[in-house]
Amino acid sequence: MSWISQLKTSRPSLFWRTFLLLCCLLFFSVIGWLQSFRVLSELPYSQGVAQHIVSTVNLTKYALVTADPLYRIDLLKTLAAREGVLISPRDPTDRVTRISSEGFNGLIDQLVKTSLGPDTILATRVNGNNGLWVTFDIDGDQYWLQTKDDVLDPPYGTNWLWWALAAGIASLFGATLLARHVAQPLARLSACARMVSHGQRPERLPEDASTAEIQAVNVSFNHMVDDLAHMEADRELLLAGVSHDLRTPITRLRLEVELADLPDDSRQAMVSDLEQMENIVNQFLAYARRTNEDQVMVNFGEAVSAALANARVETDPGVELKTNLIPDIFVMAHPLELSRAVQNLIVNAQRYGKSDDGVLRLSMSITQSADGRTATLAVADQGPGLPESQRARVMRPFERGESARSGVTGSGLGLAIVDRIVRRSGGSVELSDAEPHGLLVKVIFPILQPSALKKALKEQDKAAQKLAREEDEKAKSAEEVKRPQPTNGVEAGRDGMGGMNGVDGPLH
Repeated sequence: MSWISQLKTSRPSLFWRTFLLLCCLLFFSVIGWLQSFRVLSELPYSQGVAQHIVSTVNLTKYALVTADPLYRIDLLKTLAAREGVLISPRDPTDRVTRISSEGFNGLIDQLVKTSLGPDTILATRVNGNNGLWVTFDIDGDQYWLQTKDDVLDPPYGTNWLWWALAAGIASLFGATLLARHVAQPLARLSACARMVSHGQRPERLPEDASTAEIQAVNVSFNHMVDDLAHMEADRELLLAGVSHDLRTPITRLRLEVELADLPDDSRQAMVSDLEQMENIVNQFLAYARRTNEDQVMVNFGEAVSAALANARVETDPGVELKTNLIPDIFVMAHPLELSRAVQNLIVNAQRYGKSDDGVLRLSMSITQSADGRTATLAVADQGPGLPESQRARVMRPFERGESARSGVTGSGLGLAIVDRIVRRSGGSVELSDAEPHGLLVKVIFPILQPSALKKALKEQDKAAQKLAREEDEKAKSAEEVKRPQPTNGVEAGRDGMGGMNGVDGPLH
């Protein structure tokens, strides 16, 4: 089963580790307590049972010895009826099942023999009759004394079992509360940290925690999130200013180049350099930009097809494209960022993945994992490829492979932007060798499960209905504004004149 393999490969959470540790401690504590009670209560209870047996035998023997022979039969009947004591003669041929010589019963046997003599026999069955059987003699004649065997039951019976069970349940409940009290703040902190890693700003952690350690961690984490937000805002403001300040002279230079009296090859080279500068500025902004929009449900195959259409790869004569896109696979992402990531992969292949004949042989496919949890977009070319030692480096910003430095220009942000966009959606990017040669880029996204898919569909329906209502209200407001108001020119004129006539005194 899949969940068994997950348990084997994944580490247990802090909650379950703490819960199981507390359960083990409580279990062994209860077992030790019961064993201690058994050891401490065994000797006193055994002495009491042995004393009861000895007293019963001695009193019965004394009553029979001192009683009038005419009344001994009545005495035996009275003992049987009121005390549950039966007296019968002992025969050498009796089938006897002796009491156990170990444990609780063995201790009783030793104590009884110490008082009544070593030849005393204690049995639990004689001639097929159950009970507590004890031998004694009167004037050399051997007799059996039979009584109830309930005195042989240990003092910890079923009642103590129920008490132990109740204590165990209460202990498990307490262990659950304690483990949850320890693990819940850490789980919340982990979830908030995960949101920060995905570029989202989480809710502030409570700074009035019940423990000083958790309170200190929450306060530090909130300060860290605030500092990161301030740094991010300052960075975006700086980059926006730099972009604005650079785009203006670039535009001016391009205009001057177009109007200048230059040879065509020189003009084309300068225009190409200016376009490259502008693309680098745009890549900087794309890498640093953080969207404030929430992730929505996106059809993965349709999003990739739309990105291909926007990149105009299918109509490019220098590109041989093969696609195999599975429909109806839904992921949570930003549609614009997902399109940008796919286009960056295409641009990366166009720059570095062309074959020796100058043709880009590109294949794009979407596959689904066997467990249905992830979807993989595979983008493969048949270019020179990328050595394994350089794959980790090209995923970092402003880094390019050594093969990409010869004759190819760029900012080194293409794959870094893809990696950042994918990680914001909880996915990952992997680089490997393509068949027969070239570079294979795998973009792995988590698939929306049926329950999450239904929830996302409901939320989108609500959002669509809300947007439709807002559009209707805007349209009605616009119609009311455009609708001409019924006016009467005469009345208006009269009102105007009335206003003038309202002035005190004559007009000069």
